[in-house]
Amino acid sequence: MRAIIQPGEACGAVAAQSIGEPATQMTLKTFHFAGVASMNVTLGVPRIKEIINATSKISTPIITAKLVNEQSTVSARIVKARIEKSELGDIAEYIKEVYTPQGCYLSIKLDLQTIQALKLEVTIHSIAASIVKTPKLKIKDKHITVISECKLHIEPYDTSREKMYFIMQQLKQKLPKVIIKGIPSIVRAVISKHERDETKHNLLIEGYGLKDVMRTPGIDFRQTTTNHILETCDVLGIEAARQCIINEIKYTMGSYGMHIDNRHTQLLADEMTFKGQVLGITRFGVSKMKSSTLMLASFEMTTDHLYNSAVQCKRDDIQGVSECIVMGNQVPIGTGLFKVCYDDNSTPAIKNGFKKTSLLFD
Repeated sequence: MRAIIQPGEACGAVAAQSIGEPATQMTLKTFHFAGVASMNVTLGVPRIKEIINATSKISTPIITAKLVNEQSTVSARIVKARIEKSELGDIAEYIKEVYTPQGCYLSIKLDLQTIQALKLEVTIHSIAASIVKTPKLKIKDKHITVISECKLHIEPYDTSREKMYFIMQQLKQKLPKVIIKGIPSIVRAVISKHERDETKHNLLIEGYGLKDVMRTPGIDFRQTTTNHILETCDVLGIEAARQCIINEIKYTMGSYGMHIDNRHTQLLADEMTFKGQVLGITRFGVSKMKSSTLMLASFEMTTDHLYNSAVQCKRDDIQGVSECIVMGNQVPIGTGLFKVCYDDNSTPAIKNGFKKTSLLFD
């Protein structure tokens, strides 16, 4: 019972102080290696700023994916190959131009050993389909001829004498960058060992695309998370985004050995998500959260808010803390929360004519 908060406690100010004070002791621009030496995660003040402002493009988006088969390294490599972006240039032995009296074409030979080593699930026909799907190349099925399981020929889509050479050069430049396997929005995936159990593996994936990763066969979608709050909100909903804000603040602070009471982070997460969408503590987010003109004017862009409210004839009830301070009224926190009201309908409580008063809490 002693832990229950008092009515009128300024819990917002206490929470802001509890999160803001340790954040001043953080180092700027810190990076931390997430399980693997090649995988950097932004920490420190920039990361706290990203979380609280609900930034749409964060500096290091990382998806942590749990594998269905955690023990096997081979299955981890297969799943990694399904997710990581693989380009034609990575697995082609050569892409060369061939000119003959009958015409010209580009000859592509695949390196089957590399495909086997990378555990890529591609065939010559799936690669031909990927080339056709790439819109900028303008290549149709009729332009591709499959010669063997490791060789294919591509003819230019325009064979007129003036354009043919230039189209060949253009294709030669663009073909190595054709994505034949993986999710385009993902930069790379790294297999990392579990922190507690060395025999178990999981995947750390750099980039956006949580939904695509969760749909990949071999990944346990129930335990796949990302450190990008807005993407979590889009894929898993607002409750998951709220939990993500709490976890990310806790993780960032924990990396510096700082502990913040859960109630403070929960209050911040609630304030950012209670409207049904993730709103940052910025001039755009706050103006969607609050409707009071004086409160918004005291935050940022004072003249704009006052001007718009005057044009729209807005009414302000002056109920909040900021508005009361601006107007010089008693602030409705602590002992200023309740009002003493005169009760007209009550029977005389005392014989000398006084009527009883009642306390009303807002």
